[in-house]
Formats: sequence, structure tokens, C-alpha cells
Amino acid sequence: MRILVISALVGATALATPVLAGKKEDCQLQADIVNRATELRLERTSQQKALEIMTSGDDAVAEKYLGAVPHLVDWIYSLKRKDLKLEPGKSYLDACLAQ
Repeated sequence: MRILVISALVGATALATPVLAGKKEDCQLQADIVNRATELRLERTSQQKALEIMTSGDDAVAEKYLGAVPHLVDWIYSLKRKDLKLEPGKSYLDACLAQ
């Protein structure tokens, strides 16, 4: 089930962002968003605050990824805290590169 969700998110993110960089770089940048959302979740930042941090100000992600942020943050906040120790960013990167 978790792999299915990751695959769906990778697909949705791919549709939400234009292909401007190489696949590896693009996947890594998206995985970095997942990692940042995971860090914020582990710091007990609210989901809404995490969205604000990641979409505005100095800590905002690149403009081309703004559409993906709500989906990725929603996914991270839907996971149980114990699942965050399974490195969702790495899982996302692996799934993205496999497509």
C-alpha cells in the first residue's frame, strides 16, 4: 500500500512540474521536499505551518515545485510517526528514479 501511495505521488508530482532539469536532479529536488516535510513533522510543526514554511519566504521551495508541496506534505502528515523513520525521502527518490 505504501509503495502504491509513493508511486501515485511521484506520478502526480511529475505532472505538476515541468521537466526542466535532468531526471536525477529533478527526483532529488522532490525528495528534498519530502525530507524537509519529514523534518518539520518530526519537529511537531503543524501541517498548515509546514505548508507556509515550504511555500513562502526564504525557506520556500523552487517555484516549479510549489504545486507539488501540498501533495507531498499531505502524504508525510498522513504517515504514522514511526513510519517517518523508514526514510520516506529515500523511498520517494527510489520510486521517482525507477519511473
